[in-house]
Amino acid sequence: MAADMMYTALAGLDTFNTALSVVSDNIANANTTGFKSNTVDFGDLVSGLISTTDGAPTAQGVGSSVLGITSDFQTGSEIQTGNWSDVMIQGDGFFSVENPTSSAVSYTRDGSFQVNGLGLLTDMNGNEVLDSAKGTITIAPGTTDLSVDQFGNITGILSGATTATYIDTIGVTTFSNPNGLIRQGKNDFMAGGNVGTTAIANPVSGQTGATTDTAGTVLSGALEGSNVDLTAQMVNLINYQADYQANSKSIETGNTLLQTVVNLIR
Repeated sequence: MAADMMYTALAGLDTFNTALSVVSDNIANANTTGFKSNTVDFGDLVSGLISTTDGAPTAQGVGSSVLGITSDFQTGSEIQTGNWSDVMIQGDGFFSVENPTSSAVSYTRDGSFQVNGLGLLTDMNGNEVLDSAKGTITIAPGTTDLSVDQFGNITGILSGATTATYIDTIGVTTFSNPNGLIRQGKNDFMAGGNVGTTAIANPVSGQTGATTDTAGTVLSGALEGSNVDLTAQMVNLINYQADYQANSKSIETGNTLLQTVVNLIR
């Protein structure tokens, strides 16, 4: 009996240790660009059947477990920067970026983009930003008055020209199940096996770019802040810590009972 109690409490300790880690990670990323907060989904553990007062058997509970961790993909707060290459998505879409070495494609909500020495639009990790045709985006040397409209279309005045011209469109990708995305660190996600349908947004006025339907619109001169609610996370931290301590107390109580039994045998 005492041993069962201790193992049940141990399962609870493992569960709330994970929950505390998730909350701590959320708090640590409260100022991370494009970060999506995570929540823990709990489930109960059962073992063999036990009898009840009405004679109908039921399963005996033996603690709790973590069923999974779910991300909240709601858009974070808007942070104005005034830089044309800082862009955020107001909607469900993701920017696509490609590692120039491995050619691996990942997805991000962090639109902190810049033009590298080769004229390619890249993210802060050096990954190349992909356009709506899944190609790289090149900004010709000497281009001025660069801007990005709500559909992700980049325009600018080329060297020697006097009027703005269309350059390319920043690609925006949607997933029917964004929780199938796998965190890779550095604000990047990889498409896992459960992302469902992956799609580039529909063409707009003859140019492929983000629509206002599901992918959302693109806002230039701003970045998406973290969507972590610090107040809610602090409340969760207090609750999970109390639950962890309660399970620790159950182990102490089980140990006391076990010691009592041992002493009686002696």
